[in-house]
Amino acid sequence: SIFLQKILQFKKGYGISMGSKKGCFIVFEGIDGSGKSTQISLLQEHIQEHSINCMTTMEPSNGPIGTLLRQFLSGRIKGEETTLTALFAADRLDHLNNPVNGICKLLDDGIAVLSDRYVFSNYAYQSVSVPLEWIMKCNEMANEIVRPDCHIFIDVSPETAMERVTRGRHQTDIYETKERLTDVRDRYLDLIHRMEDVENIIIVDGNRSPQEISDDIWAKVCHYFV
Repeated sequence: SIFLQKILQFKKGYGISMGSKKGCFIVFEGIDGSGKSTQISLLQEHIQEHSINCMTTMEPSNGPIGTLLRQFLSGRIKGEETTLTALFAADRLDHLNNPVNGICKLLDDGIAVLSDRYVFSNYAYQSVSVPLEWIMKCNEMANEIVRPDCHIFIDVSPETAMERVTRGRHQTDIYETKERLTDVRDRYLDLIHRMEDVENIIIVDGNRSPQEISDDIWAKVCHYFV
């Protein structure tokens, strides 16, 4: 299938891009409300305790395209899904390549980078209404530029996620509904199943205490830093 062909292309490019960077690149994935931000902060503390420079970032980024995307997500600007898909892919390229604080520059400088979302988010969220093959095509360039050392997927139920989202925020974005998050979680799990032999994916139970989750994550990634 075309999907399997894409996976083989990913596998072919994996070793090339991995060998070209100095810093460690770890991506956190999960539905909204899964606790990614908390775990990124805790992992950064662990890494810095070992005298390793570590930066955190997110997608949508804080760049010009990412700023525009946040207005779409808040509902302030209306847009259909193919437009959002293309904007996410464009923001990702700027996030990687911009010469000020782009991911590639940080990695080349030997800095560990923790990102809240990357290509899997684009796949999982937009494939609810846009063909996955087209989304993957939009992200081919990003995958050729750099691949994460690992993806950490924090898995929580949509019910738990919605409880956290509504409790912790004054305003939700256009994707933060139980129905949408259920669809997105299903797509995440399907993607992980399809790509577990190609990408380094760590699945973490997000229904525990933040400290238990943090200890679990550190045990699985500490070999990159110690």
